[in-house]
Amino acid sequence: MAVTLITEDLFDQFNELLDTTEKEINIISPFIGRKTSLQLAKWLTINKGINCNLITRFYREEFIENVSSLSGIEVLMNAGVNIYALVDLHTKLYVFDNHSAIIGSANFTQGGFVSNHELCILLNNEREIAERSNKYFYDLLGRIIDIGEGKVTQEWIETEIEMARKTAPFRKAKNTTYTNVFKRGAVLPKLKKVDLFEEILENTPTNNIDSNSSAWFKFEGTGEDRIPNYMNYREMKGVRKRDLNQTFFPRRPSGIEKGDILFLTIVSMDDKDVPTPMIVGYAETEGYIAQNIANANEIKETPWKDRFPYFVEFTRGKAINAPIKRGIRLIDLYNSLGKDTYPSLQQKSDISLKNLHTMHFRRSHIRITHDAKNHLKSELDKLFVKYGSIDLG
Repeated sequence: MAVTLITEDLFDQFNELLDTTEKEINIISPFIGRKTSLQLAKWLTINKGINCNLITRFYREEFIENVSSLSGIEVLMNAGVNIYALVDLHTKLYVFDNHSAIIGSANFTQGGFVSNHELCILLNNEREIAERSNKYFYDLLGRIIDIGEGKVTQEWIETEIEMARKTAPFRKAKNTTYTNVFKRGAVLPKLKKVDLFEEILENTPTNNIDSNSSAWFKFEGTGEDRIPNYMNYREMKGVRKRDLNQTFFPRRPSGIEKGDILFLTIVSMDDKDVPTPMIVGYAETEGYIAQNIANANEIKETPWKDRFPYFVEFTRGKAINAPIKRGIRLIDLYNSLGKDTYPSLQQKSDISLKNLHTMHFRRSHIRITHDAKNHLKSELDKLFVKYGSIDLG
C-alpha cells in the first residue's frame, strides 16, 4: 500500500494504474482534453471488457474557448464510455477498480496531466479508500440519474459542435463581446456534506460528536428496483434468494464492526404507495471480516453475488412480522430528529429536510447517531408488540 503526493508525471502514473485495472474505471473531471481522451479511448478499445464511467461539465462557453474538448468527449463516447454531465462540478477523481485512486487538482486534460502545476494524491493499493471513493462516485452518479437530465448523448455533442463552428470564428472581434451561458446537465441541490475527503473518512472514527456510534442504516433495494411493500422481511429475502441471517454489500463494508446494530431499511413504498425507505427491523452483527466475500463457485450458483459479493452475518435480531409498508418511514425519523440523525451533520447549522432526503441515495449503508438508534429501537419495539416479530438470529 502507498500514499504518494504527485506533482509531475501524472499521466505515467495514470497509465500504470490502467495496466492494473481489470473491471472498471470511474472518472470525475470538469474539463476533458482531446489528447488524454484519445489515449484512454485507445486503451479501452484494446481492453474491451473494462467499463468506464465519466462525470464532467457540458458548458458551451468552455467548448468554444477550447477549455474542454467536444471531440475528446465524442472520442470517449465512441469508445463506450458512459458520460454524464453535472452543472457546477468541480471535483477531480480517478478510481481504478476497487484498489487505487487519484484525487487532486488535475483535470483530464493535457494541461492537467502533463504541463500545469498540479497537486494530486496517489492512493495505490489503498483498497478501503478506493472503495469509499467509488461510493462517493456512485452516490453522485445515482443522484444525476435520478434527476434524469445528465446523460450526454450524440445529439448533445453534434448540437454543440455546430454552435462552436458558428461562433468561434467571430470571438476575436474587438467591438463585440460574446458570452454563452448555455449549460447542459443535471442540476443537483447543494449538500452541506459533499467534500470528497469527508466522504472517504465518513466511517473512520474521529473525536467528533457521537463518533463512537455503532448503529447503521442497511439499505436493501434500489430506486429502480423497489421491493414490493406487501411482502414482509422473510418473504422479501426468499424472493430475492438471500439468507435471512445475512446482508450483502457491493463494496467492502469495513467500517461495520462486531456488535454494531444494522437497522434494516427497505427501499420500497409506504402504506399510501409513496416511494420511500421503510425501516422494518434491526440486527446485531458479527461485523465485517476479510473472509466475508463470495467465492467463484458461489457467484456461479447465485450470479447476483458478483455485484454484491461482501456480507455480514447477524448474531441476533428481528423484523416486524408484517408487510414492509407497516414499518417506519425514513422521513418520519427525519421529521423527529432532523440533522441529529447522522453524526456527520450534528455540527452543521442549516440542514434542510430536502437535503436530508438525499443523504441515503445510492448508499448500501450509512452510520447513524445514538439518538437515532434509541429512537428507532423504541419505535420498532412498539411494532413488534403490535405485529409480532421474525427472528433473524
